[in-house]
Amino acid sequence: MSETIHPVVVPVPTAVSVPETGFLNLGHYQPDASQALPAGAEPGADAATSPAGAPRIGVNSRYLTRDGRPWMPVMGEFHYSRFPESEWASELAKMRAGGVDVVASYVIWNHHEPHEGQWLWSGQRDLSRFVDLAAEAGLLVYLRPGPWVHAEVLLGGFPRWLPATGPLRCNDPIYLGHVKRLFGQIAAQVKGRLWADGGPVIGLQLENEYGATGPGQGHEHISALKRLAIEAGMTVPIYTVTGWPTLDIPPQEVLPVSGAYADGFWQGSREALPPSGVFLFNTRRVIGEMGNVDGTPAAGLIDTAHYPFCLAEAGGGMHQSYHRRPVVSAEDVYATTLVQLGSGANLYGYYMYHGGTNPVCETGPLNETQASGYPNDVPQWGYDFHAPLGQYGQVRPSWGRLRMLHQFMQAFGDTLAPLEAVLPAQGPFDPADRERPRVSLRAAGADAASMTGFVFVNQHVRHHPLPAMPAQQIVLQPASGEPLRLPSQGTVDLIPGLSFIWPIGQRLGEVRMRQATVQPLTRWTDADGAVTWVGLRIDGVTAEMIVDALGLSTLEVDGADAECLSDGSGWRLRFAAGHRPQRVTLRDALGRAHQVLVLSEADAANAVRVRLGGRDRLLWSSHAATWNEAEGSVTLHRATHEAGWVRLYPADQLGGERESAAVDWAAWHWAAEPGRTWTLQQEVLAIAGAPPAIQWGPHISWRDGPVPLVPDESAQLTAARWALTVPAEATAALAADAGRSRLWLRLDLVGDVARLSANGTVVDDRFCDGSPWLIGLDRWHQEGGWPALELSVVPMAADLPVFREPAAHAAGEGAHLRAAVLTVERRETVRVLGEAWSDVRAWS
Repeated sequence: MSETIHPVVVPVPTAVSVPETGFLNLGHYQPDASQALPAGAEPGADAATSPAGAPRIGVNSRYLTRDGRPWMPVMGEFHYSRFPESEWASELAKMRAGGVDVVASYVIWNHHEPHEGQWLWSGQRDLSRFVDLAAEAGLLVYLRPGPWVHAEVLLGGFPRWLPATGPLRCNDPIYLGHVKRLFGQIAAQVKGRLWADGGPVIGLQLENEYGATGPGQGHEHISALKRLAIEAGMTVPIYTVTGWPTLDIPPQEVLPVSGAYADGFWQGSREALPPSGVFLFNTRRVIGEMGNVDGTPAAGLIDTAHYPFCLAEAGGGMHQSYHRRPVVSAEDVYATTLVQLGSGANLYGYYMYHGGTNPVCETGPLNETQASGYPNDVPQWGYDFHAPLGQYGQVRPSWGRLRMLHQFMQAFGDTLAPLEAVLPAQGPFDPADRERPRVSLRAAGADAASMTGFVFVNQHVRHHPLPAMPAQQIVLQPASGEPLRLPSQGTVDLIPGLSFIWPIGQRLGEVRMRQATVQPLTRWTDADGAVTWVGLRIDGVTAEMIVDALGLSTLEVDGADAECLSDGSGWRLRFAAGHRPQRVTLRDALGRAHQVLVLSEADAANAVRVRLGGRDRLLWSSHAATWNEAEGSVTLHRATHEAGWVRLYPADQLGGERESAAVDWAAWHWAAEPGRTWTLQQEVLAIAGAPPAIQWGPHISWRDGPVPLVPDESAQLTAARWALTVPAEATAALAADAGRSRLWLRLDLVGDVARLSANGTVVDDRFCDGSPWLIGLDRWHQEGGWPALELSVVPMAADLPVFREPAAHAAGEGAHLRAAVLTVERRETVRVLGEAWSDVRAWS
């Protein structure tokens, strides 16, 4: 009996509509905001913002451009002032290796001017050095100077002395005078580093989450901030504002940006939140929580006819508050990103992409608290955010998972960016809809033969698994001719958790890939015009590829199956599951040999396109890896008790080893080193007492009721405490790898509030959320040895009215240190160019 096919029909636009280019005026200040640029003018690309001979950056009504070509950059937030400057270079390299193009950072005012007129721009507050190191890492820079930034900082980043000077966040002359000083200081730090100077700084965000309206506020205030920035010398191609909670912005002068978080620590609910809109394709840019920051809907929607869909605050993770402690998974953030791309996003900015730690300040703690008049109690020190790169630079699974999408944006963004998103007529349009498959299309073409674009599918919703939807077939209906069906034969079973992208009409020279159920990862074109196209097999989906016969001369397969279509119009390629990459060579009518590589989904998360030895290659590694093109080197960040390897394709001009049946790959291997994990020695100093009594904060109007306050200092009297001693063997291992290793402490805790102290001073803290606490312990190692390390954990009450994930609830109550394990991560650097390669070895 044949299966019942469930078609999902999506209409295909006939052609790409022409974006409007004369509406935005971002690159300089224009007093009369109602005066549009001349028709056809490229906004943000005038001589004032682009250096001579450099690529011009512009914005039209749909996407960003570099030298007139569509550009889809990835932006990741990393707060320099929340991270030791000695580690900036290695972390920026990891960001670039994660597929980030632009590093964004708040310039947090109270980190720099604790006392009026006393400016701090050295050490981990050295903005100019951070910008220089970002440029050296190959990153562009986007600054978010506030003046108010939020960022879970005390007073939203305002210095303690500022509120006493008068009205804030408006055109009050005294306030604008202080902002002028701030912008002047920032301008001095980035002088010579702006895009117009040939530097990396391409944009500024003005204010954040700004909701005021009326005289001297709203668009008048945003205009004043832009004018002050430009008068200070900060003229850049792009100026942005957050597109929530209101949109009272000066038309044409700024670009509103969106956000999309998979969860929200600011929410008052003690339960899992309802199904979020971030997991539902949506072309209106009303996404999840954004636009509802103050508990009321945004005043208006972003004008989709004039502004492109750009995000500056897509959650790379989620911070924790005392009352709500979400642990956002790699699957959560991956699905969020994929859905926004399928909804039309053309700039993807993460908040946060890299975690950090609040700096020490002589005026006191710098974290947001309910006592300071803000809605949440957040940790005093820790700002890990469960980000792809954590508080100490730890690489999380989301780093590799998200990189698959980042590479897609980088390699295919010039094709994708002009394409508008189209949804099936039947929806779904409600985030709670569990009956209809979630599908989006960004494509164009008058018929199946001319169609090009991408299909996006999401079957993941955080905390609300969707049911299996068997026997689905996606039907793309062009204006004329037969529809295109994916898969080409049969159907696909949408199992819970799936999120993927399918390509249509891909070109490899003269060869056309008609369609595929293989997700595109990256691609490049060599000097001779030969294309290498890399894709991944999606777990649970049969991997096939249809290649048109027209333009194809010969076909060679390595590890794949090929059959001619019954009508002779092309070939069907099938890729089986397996560890080894599978390769197909497609020689076109001009004699160029194009390569198709297909990896497993797990392997694709560990692979990235790099440029080494003057050509593009695929770097595939066991652990996170970075590279230096100038030195011709690759660095593997390896846990020493685990085996490690690096592979590069193609292998020409490279050293290393060649592996049997894969001689086009060069490889380097490191053996696992036994005895490289240690149990931290613990001495019980105090046993936990009774949990502290619950204290309630003020009732915020947009929450159902008050939420608990973080326990005050008296709660430490009830805390369990342990003295921690690092074994001599671990200290010796750290010393042996001095300068290229990190000593990780992994704590498995049960409790409420945890603190780590060094010589009696708290250096880190967190609210226990059921996930391991990973600490880069070597930060406190000194030449004379270790400080006195102490861990304290306030006990968890069984009935504490806070949100925690199921794993945290299952761990129980009280205060317990269940495990404390030390491991060493070493940076293994090899020069990969110019060496003679050794004999072939067995594929591992």
